[in-house]
Order: sequence, then structure tokens, then C-alpha cells
Amino acid sequence: MPADVMLQEIKSIAKRAVFLNIAAYLVSVIVLGATLSFAAGLLLGNAVLFGSLFLLRISILRTEQDAKRTGVTSQRRHQMFYALRLLLFAAAFGTAVVLRKQISPAAVAVPMIYPRLIYTAGALFFRKDSKSREKKR
Repeated sequence: MPADVMLQEIKSIAKRAVFLNIAAYLVSVIVLGATLSFAAGLLLGNAVLFGSLFLLRISILRTEQDAKRTGVTSQRRHQMFYALRLLLFAAAFGTAVVLRKQISPAAVAVPMIYPRLIYTAGALFFRKDSKSREKKR
């Protein structure tokens, strides 16, 4: 995956994350009432999400460089970056648990599902478009 494609995907997720954050906060207002701790959790969760996506981008770039240089991808390097991404989330979630009065741990976890929601919704909408394109041919 070229670097610019991954960067475009991160930008696309960032745009959609704004709307998903608003929706998540509005739902939390209905369920929990208006709390700053949920908003702080969403902010921390988004920071972790984008930190994780940039680590994924670096991992992909380095794997691509390994493949070009040696013809073999480094499974160990990929696993190391995966562990770093998990540690990033664990550190943020642990911080939220310790500071649960100021930062909602549940809100930290919510942005981690945004890419899944975005890609699933995109697949559902594009699937309908692709069926209509096939009928035209």
C-alpha cells in the first residue's frame, strides 16, 4: 500500500471521526447526562486511534521497504509495531481507569471501533453501487 494511500485513509477516518464523536457524545448525554469526563475520554481515545493509525502506516512503510530491499517481509517488525499499538491503547485505557473521575474509560475505547464502523458502512453503500453498475453492463 503506497504511503499516500494510507495517509488519505487516515484523513478520511479523521473526517468521519468528527461526526462519530458528536454522535457518541450525544448518545452519552442521553444515557449519562452531559459530562466532561466522557468528552475527555473521546479526545484521548481519538489521540490513541490516530497514534495507532500512524504506527500502522510506519509499519506498512517499513515492511514495504524490507520487501523491496531483501524480497522478504519482516514478520517480527510487524509484530513489534502491533505490540506498540496495543501498548499505546493499554496505556491510555490504564490512565483513564486511574483518572476515571476526569476521563471516562468507556469513552477511550469508543473511537477504537470507528474504523470498523466506517469501513463496514462504506462496504454496504459501495456494494449497492457495484450491483447497479453490474446490471448496466
